[in-house]
Amino acid sequence: MTDIATFTDTFNRDDIRRVYASFAADYKIVAEWTELHSRSFIDETSLQVKALAEEQYLREVHLQLHSARGAIREAAVYRVSTNAGSWSSDRPGNLYWDTYEGDTLHLIVYFSQKWKDLAPAKREAFAALHMPGWGTSSFNGDYGTMTQSADRRYASRAYGLERTRYSS
Repeated sequence: MTDIATFTDTFNRDDIRRVYASFAADYKIVAEWTELHSRSFIDETSLQVKALAEEQYLREVHLQLHSARGAIREAAVYRVSTNAGSWSSDRPGNLYWDTYEGDTLHLIVYFSQKWKDLAPAKREAFAALHMPGWGTSSFNGDYGTMTQSADRRYASRAYGLERTRYSS
């Protein structure tokens, strides 16, 4: 019998789901604390990012708090690792940001090579099903002079997410 959930000898879809749950908890905490995303938007977006993670199409997720002028005030970047077997896993949380009038919360994903290797028709079909209404971003991943600190790692067997925080 073949386990259809097995991707490699070192992690499977269940490991991805366990790790993803920590990201989803962080996102929910920030979105609810700041009151910048509705509960239905949080739930919908969480499912969409989960679909990307489960198919290994996700390379990074950037959660950004923007000021009314558009400047990034705070950010948390979750980078996927498939070599996290030696990591100890941290509990989610402690990601509370103060907000001001006009602030916005953005979620930006970067796609893995596996996504890029998909035939265009398969990417379009997946996007139509799991990412309706998504747009593109001009953000290049550079946080410039913002202070950076790697503060959490979430892992299940060899699959993991490392969270790095950026603040001004």
